[in-house]
Order: sequence, then structure tokens, then C-alpha cells
Amino acid sequence: MADARFLLRPRWLLSHVLVVLLVVTMVNLGFWQLRRLDQKRDYNALVESRRDQPVVAVDSLLSPSSSRADVDGRRYRTVTATGTYDTAHTVIVRNRSQGGVPGAWLVTPLRLDSGAAVGIVRGFVGFDQAGNPVRAAAPGGRVTVRGLVVDPHRFDGTAPKDLAPFLARHGVLPGVVLAQRSRPAEPQGADVDEATPTSIIAVPPPELSEGPHLSYAFQWFTFSLIAVVGYPIILRRVIIRRGKEVDDEAGDGEPDQADAAAPLSG
Repeated sequence: MADARFLLRPRWLLSHVLVVLLVVTMVNLGFWQLRRLDQKRDYNALVESRRDQPVVAVDSLLSPSSSRADVDGRRYRTVTATGTYDTAHTVIVRNRSQGGVPGAWLVTPLRLDSGAAVGIVRGFVGFDQAGNPVRAAAPGGRVTVRGLVVDPHRFDGTAPKDLAPFLARHGVLPGVVLAQRSRPAEPQGADVDEATPTSIIAVPPPELSEGPHLSYAFQWFTFSLIAVVGYPIILRRVIIRRGKEVDDEAGDGEPDQADAAAPLSG
């Protein structure tokens, strides 16, 4: 059996520690992906359960005095909002993209019959030739919008900051409505590429897929298994190779048996 004590030298000990740390890291990444999968499934279940609830007027769920907890408890409810657009106070939410196209959201206050106002995420627009967000005109007169209640504080990027001044105004509902359809209709294009100065593209509702988390978790666990099984195999091959090298060196240093047996000549 080849001597394996060289594997206790500092260089090899460092290699062992690095492999152990790598395995621990990959296993943790695998479990992290499984936790992300559970979170995604819980999120999907929440969205689906809220969508299955009856469609009601937004101001029957929220009022200007509602708390963030109230908004959180009602997000993704399907609601209607009827009133007139206050186009002078449209908020441009910048740094948005849709279908790989950069642009912005147009959020226009809708003045409800109750006197309160709710921000309507009317849709996505691209940029004009001057590099400014397209100013798609809102439908005039009395408008009825159907969409989902969303929490503006949960938006990513600059959206919460862009919407903060509007939400701080008196008489504004703390949640906004992600418009799905409008009557009269918005001047919508067929797709993102048609976001011209006269068109606006609806922002899609939350995606309910589970994403790649399960496959990523499987990959990390597979990598961990490869390391756990493969590293000892590599060490065994190194030990065998080192043993052969030692045997070869020992063989080169011994006299040839035939020469040793030959008698000395005068």
C-alpha cells in the first residue's frame, strides 16, 4: 500500500479544506434555490387566490387613510375604478423595460366618484426621437378601468421613489391599479415595438411560473455529489501514482541481480 502521509502536508490540507468549503457552499446554494421555489409557490398561490375573489370597486377595498398593511392584504385583488383622468398629474416611472425595450410607465391619477384619486398604471411607453418617454394621451371623459391592486412600495428600481410624491398627496389611495383593460380603450399598440407617440402597451400581470429554481437546485446538488465522489477518486489516483514513482526510484538505486551474481575476474 502506497504511503499517503504526503496528503497531510500543508498544500494538500489546504486543498482538502477548499473542497469541503466548495461542497458546503454548493449544498447551501441548492437549499437556497429550494427555498426560493417555496417562496415562488406561495406567491403564486396568493395571486391565484386573490384573483378568484369577486371583482369590486377599488374604493370599497381601500381609502386614503388605509395603511400599508391594508394594501398588502388586498394586493392582486381584481377591481374596477370609474372616474375621470387627471392627466396634468401623470407620473412617469422611469427605467422600465418590456419585451427587451427600454421605456417608462405612465401612471395617471383617476378621480373617483367618491372624490378620492387612485393611480392607474396605464401602461408602458417607449422613447420618442428626442429620447423622452412617449406621452400617450389618456382617454377623455368618464373612464372605467379594470385591473389588479398592487403595492407601489413593492415595485423595483426607481418606481417607489418616482411615485412617492403622488402617493403623499391628500386624498390619494395608497395602492395603485395595474390596468388590464379600459373603457374607453387606451390607444394601445399590438406589441412593444408599436409604442409610438399615440400608443401605450399594457403592463402584463404577475407571472405565475415557478421559474428555474428547481433545476438550479438539482444542478447545485449534482455538482456537490460530483465533488464528494470525484475528489476521493482523484486522491486515490495521486496516491497510486506517487507509490509507483517511489518504487521506480527505489528500483533505479539497486544493483542488477545478474551483475551481482557474476564472479569477479582476475
